[in-house]
Amino acid sequence: MTVVAVCSLSGAPGVTSLATAMAAAWPSGVLTVPVLVEADASGGDVAAWYGLEPGPAGLVSLAAASRTPVPGGSCAPASHETASSGSRDPVLRHALELPGGLRVVAAPSDPLEAGRAVEALARNPRLLTLGRVSVVDVGRAVPGSAGAALLRHADTAVVLVEAGQIEQAERLRVCAPVLGSLRQDGVRVGLAITGHCQHTDSEVSQVTGGLPVWARLPHDTTGAGLVRGEHHPPQRLRDRLAAWRAQRRDPDGLEWMPLIKAAKALAELCDDFDGLGLGAEKRRVLEVQAA
Repeated sequence: MTVVAVCSLSGAPGVTSLATAMAAAWPSGVLTVPVLVEADASGGDVAAWYGLEPGPAGLVSLAAASRTPVPGGSCAPASHETASSGSRDPVLRHALELPGGLRVVAAPSDPLEAGRAVEALARNPRLLTLGRVSVVDVGRAVPGSAGAALLRHADTAVVLVEAGQIEQAERLRVCAPVLGSLRQDGVRVGLAITGHCQHTDSEVSQVTGGLPVWARLPHDTTGAGLVRGEHHPPQRLRDRLAAWRAQRRDPDGLEWMPLIKAAKALAELCDDFDGLGLGAEKRRVLEVQAA
């Protein structure tokens, strides 16, 4: 059972895109089906990205089921896409399957409705912690908010910071003690820096109270478009040959995209943390460079 929370402290550096890419690239198997839980109190984006119609499955149903104890750890039935997996992973009973196979518990776009669901889930995170692998998109985790409270129920928290944004760097510095308290509670906390940062990992860690830099994410419009459902490989043979000549890459491949490559490496690192203890981040250091 692994819960990885992805958040920012200010701004909008691409938390949902990173969380989606990490969940899609998570090392999966027969017993491990990663699921993206969109728990952003400001409202969800994934449903709009993929044109999903509102249905019975989603963050609201997950939050409601978390409040109601049900014998055997089961919960209210959701869509037929996930019914067969729900008996093993209760979170999946509230998820839909996106094109490509990623399971997502989508949040409503209405901030009021989404905020209520996040508050309820933060008070009763029981089902969230029963999932096999849950990548939770917390959005902006303002200290004292329901989103920030969800971080304390995670095994690992990835804080996304955009390089060159002075306000984000200052917010990170001010909130360093709060993030440090998460580590005291047993939550592994690390940073993912997006964009070009002129400072070394050690310099960033000094400013943030010793938080490690787990990944450096390049700006990648193609990769971001992929996780939003906007990128489609060429279909006609002529177009595929043209794409190969232009990029010298397999048009069906994904890891040539810097964001996807970095998200996969970060997901693998977080997966390695599971069961290894807090000393794991000292034994393995991840540095993802821009391609």
